[in-house]
Amino acid sequence: MIMKNIFIIIFILPLFTLSQEKETSNMGGENIPLRIAFQEIKMSELDITPKNGFITIRRLLSENGEFSEMKSFQIDENYNNTEFNNGTLIKKLERITLGLKKWKRDRDYENFSLIRIKIKNGKIEEIF
Repeated sequence: MIMKNIFIIIFILPLFTLSQEKETSNMGGENIPLRIAFQEIKMSELDITPKNGFITIRRLLSENGEFSEMKSFQIDENYNNTEFNNGTLIKKLERITLGLKKWKRDRDYENFSLIRIKIKNGKIEEIF
């Protein structure tokens, strides 16, 4: 009986711990403002080549929350480096990223945020 209770506690306790959300550096709810900021390009870019892949934009923020540096990575569906629309798409996305403001931060130290863009069938399918 005691072993059974210990087993239940050991099994169930991590489930409660994993379900708790923790505050991270974000932009006022993060997903909604990101989707709004990128909505126009998502609706206008309907024939992206290559047709499938991912773009990751890494935005570095200084200790006082100001933009410091940005790097971008583009891969196709086979995880090979690529340039979507011969490099014009990333320039548009980086311009939008530079315009993002009001990033909330938990602590005053240099940190970065990632913006991921999923491209499927020549369209921006998801921004997260």
